[in-house]
Amino acid sequence: MFAKPFRVKSNTVLRGSDRRKLKTELSAALPALSAAQLAELVPGKEELNVVRVYAHKGDPVTLYVLHKNPVFFEVDKQIYPTVYTLWRYPDLLPAFTTWPAVLQKLAGGADLMLPGVVLPPGGLPQVRQGDRCAVTVVRNRAPVAVGTATLSTAEMLGAGMKGKGVSVLHTYMDQLWAFGDKSAPPSLPPLTAEPSGSGGFSADSEEEEEEEDEEEEGEEY
Repeated sequence: MFAKPFRVKSNTVLRGSDRRKLKTELSAALPALSAAQLAELVPGKEELNVVRVYAHKGDPVTLYVLHKNPVFFEVDKQIYPTVYTLWRYPDLLPAFTTWPAVLQKLAGGADLMLPGVVLPPGGLPQVRQGDRCAVTVVRNRAPVAVGTATLSTAEMLGAGMKGKGVSVLHTYMDQLWAFGDKSAPPSLPPLTAEPSGSGGFSADSEEEEEEEDEEEEGEEY
């Protein structure tokens, strides 16, 4: 969604009544957020701006900006944390892990394909279709992308881990990230052991996936 520059329509300070409304929306959308974390992200007195923009395809998006960094974005009446917020609270969303080289493709607008998902020893996170989720890279728990699950966990496994896994909306290094201070992800060690060897990965658009399906074997990176 933010692979290309967006156009800013307005930029205003969020009023007190609207802050309370935002906290209520966030509590419902992101139940893992504690009251203390909500107070940090939506402070009562510090300047919090609401920025209305149009993505490059014309989609209206609302950004919430704190300390010059976008902390949340809202599209189609659904609110999501940005990577800046997830770096502060890395376990806020269920996360799928991929290989570092996939990140460039995601930042360019590709979705995360299931062949590119690294299967952790503890199994995949449990998600339903449409759930908000994050993407991390091996050996770092700091999320580098945010999106929605295109299938439930059971459906992913039932499909043999083929097809699209996460519809990506926002990534590290995209234009929404560039709207902030452009800081790099922190280095956060995984909570559980991850595979140390190399493996195949794939993060292509739907069109590329269809082209690969026509071949006997998909391209392996």
